[in-house]
Amino acid sequence: MIPKKEKVLERARELYAQHCYRNGCPELANTNPECSELLESGFYQAALSSLMTSTETKNEQWLKEAESVETSEFQFDAKEAMQTTCFVSGSRGVGKSDICMRIAEQLQNHGIIVIVFDLSCDWLKRSSIEQYFTVKPYSDLPIPETSMIFDISMLTPNQAQRSVEQFCKKLFEFQVDNSAKRFYVVFEESQIYFPLNSLRSLKTQNSMRLLTVGRNFNVSMCAVSQFPSLIDKEMIKNCGQIWIGYTSELNALKYWKGILGKRTEKLKGLQNGEFTYYFRNKISLTKIEPYETTIQKQQIVIPEPEQTEPIKEKEQISAMPFLRVGMVGGFVLLFLYVISKMR
Repeated sequence: MIPKKEKVLERARELYAQHCYRNGCPELANTNPECSELLESGFYQAALSSLMTSTETKNEQWLKEAESVETSEFQFDAKEAMQTTCFVSGSRGVGKSDICMRIAEQLQNHGIIVIVFDLSCDWLKRSSIEQYFTVKPYSDLPIPETSMIFDISMLTPNQAQRSVEQFCKKLFEFQVDNSAKRFYVVFEESQIYFPLNSLRSLKTQNSMRLLTVGRNFNVSMCAVSQFPSLIDKEMIKNCGQIWIGYTSELNALKYWKGILGKRTEKLKGLQNGEFTYYFRNKISLTKIEPYETTIQKQQIVIPEPEQTEPIKEKEQISAMPFLRVGMVGGFVLLFLYVISKMR
């Protein structure tokens, strides 16, 4: 991870002061050189290299010796997130949604519309997204103008999958016509939408299209699941950033071994809020606090079409009564005719 500019400047001024003392100019050590001066003299580059080496050494120490390395800074690259997908994994309660809420907050600060498919209603309680829409089995999901939580807690997994697939189709077609807006879609419990070996089937063709070419139309996504072995491999292949929290599930550990190698065993030693961060083939450790916000939520209600009463069929008059009357009349006439002949 590249250190922040303030830390680099602080370290550069320390190196400058040490240089002044070594060269017999202690009176210059207390000066505060500008960033441009530090760049010209090479102290800024030296400080950057020193800090990055220090960070890599700490991460390597944790990866190899299992010693605890903590960082209070959340590691995330917004530009990379819009070019490739993200994936967040770990056991229940380790902070997967907290990672995603931080992602959503940073992307919204960049003017990106964040859409979340939320099964647990956790985003309704704690996220920074103000508006939400309660999805029903027959709902036609709108393309939102601002960030939106789609509350799908009322849907079964099959209903949720169908709703998401229809929305992916609608969003893709919307962006093809007008890709000026940027969207980022978060799929909680993503094994429902991207199950193993599903992204080549007709059932998920719209999700697959959004996953593979969505970035060409300013759409990217983040998948969240505690069961990575149940996710289609095409999803993970497209990931540029991955956060992996504590897990002891055997299939999950076996799955991550392909990326982390021997370091996979260290996942069993992570605490809640600690994640292994994978970014462009580099691995480090990050630690976060639970995400909290006091933003009030606003429910968006779209008028549903009125149900029309079925057209009543016209009552058909039965011919049976008339037939019966005719038959009786015929018998009467026949009877009268027979009586008249007998006379």
